[in-house]
Amino acid sequence: MSLLRFLPAATAALLGLGLAPAAAIEFDQQSIPSERVVAVASPVRNGELYSLLILEQLSNSRPCWQESGSGPVRIEPLLLNFDFTGICDRKTDSNGYSLRVDGEDLALSYRLEITRRSNDLVLQAVPFEAGAPRIDIGHTSGITNDFAKIELYPGWEIARRTYNGQALGHLYLNHEQPLGMAIAQGVPDLTPSSPSQPTAPLPNVPLPSAPAAPSVAAAGSHYRVVVSGSSDDLLAQVRAVEPSAFRTRVDGQSVIQAGLFQESNRAEQLRVALAQRGLPVKVLAASAPAVASTPSIPSVPQGELVVVIDPGHGGRDPGAIGIGGLREKDINTAVSRRVQQTLQQRGVTAIMTRDNDTYVTLEGRTVFADRVGADVFVSIHANAISLSRPEVNGLETYYYSSGQRLAEVIHNSILRRVNIANRGVRQARFYVLRRTSMPAVLVETGFVTGSTDAARFRNPAVMNQMADAIAEGILAYLGR
Repeated sequence: MSLLRFLPAATAALLGLGLAPAAAIEFDQQSIPSERVVAVASPVRNGELYSLLILEQLSNSRPCWQESGSGPVRIEPLLLNFDFTGICDRKTDSNGYSLRVDGEDLALSYRLEITRRSNDLVLQAVPFEAGAPRIDIGHTSGITNDFAKIELYPGWEIARRTYNGQALGHLYLNHEQPLGMAIAQGVPDLTPSSPSQPTAPLPNVPLPSAPAAPSVAAAGSHYRVVVSGSSDDLLAQVRAVEPSAFRTRVDGQSVIQAGLFQESNRAEQLRVALAQRGLPVKVLAASAPAVASTPSIPSVPQGELVVVIDPGHGGRDPGAIGIGGLREKDINTAVSRRVQQTLQQRGVTAIMTRDNDTYVTLEGRTVFADRVGADVFVSIHANAISLSRPEVNGLETYYYSSGQRLAEVIHNSILRRVNIANRGVRQARFYVLRRTSMPAVLVETGFVTGSTDAARFRNPAVMNQMADAIAEGILAYLGR
């Protein structure tokens, strides 16, 4: 299968939004000196998973991070200990970074993900389209439960997005050569290795019986490989075969998920490897995550004030994962629905970019806001840094240009009603703030990785206060 077949995907997706093809090539990039930026594997769930964090040194007044050790190099994010505005910057998700290869933005075709490979963590670009190749970008040269430095493979760099020669805040994992060359310059073995076989059979672990299920799913576009049970001993046995396995619940039962595949043969290979160890494994059908490029455009009566509420992430993109498995996308949806309800009760037309668990592209969100003629755009998120830093908590609100007063009004409204640490109002170049034509803000309602904020997220009464405070801030800005 030709690798180049997947290159037009980003352009095709933009055409689906009604944008001119030129929109796919209007950005350029500018290299950042390697000593002023670092890619970091940030541990989630005490090292069960890892997310990509990029730190950048903007000025020399204070160091933003410290490196120590080797195999892997450990990173201490010093910026968490002071107000780093204007000194440091951090990017934690696809709002702040994306993939660029041979001059083409591939954010609509690939997501950036950190995966385990033997005793290593590998930064990969993972395709949304089934059958497209993964791209290896860098690795940590070892495993740790701390922040670990990702060493980029030859040909890769972290670059800044530019527009008409102006530097923007968005960063690229960038490769100058064509896609096929970028793949070839990764590690030689790009095919996932077969699960390792035990040198001697392990004893069976007594487990509660589970309802009978077919070994291989007969329907569904995804195949979930699960082992019944959730004990520490069982998890260790599963991870001896598949290191990225984690505990979860399926249909109310505690299980360990060993893998999620689009190809039934790969799911069956993993099932066989686990069954050979005497583990109660089965393969379940899993529905593919919902995807939407641009939400459907509702009719809006002329002359009415229109507020677009944007619940961040959704669908295949869970956002940050926090203490106790808190998922950012669920928090964003719940808060946004309450904000919408409050605004509508006060006579303001409030429309959400998504009202269910659907993936919507960043472009789709901004195009939607423009098409409905929004007067205000408010994107609602939850923050994260690492489960190893539970002391980091608080509210942050961002704007780009015309949204400064809106950001300040909403931020102060929350501080008056919710007992939350104040981490300030800041200017940022998030895509949804730069690409909307109306005043736009992004509210980070707290840290899912913070002990204080995580407890708040689990308290419906407090989260209702948060949502009502956001709505009151919007109403105050609109003069209602």
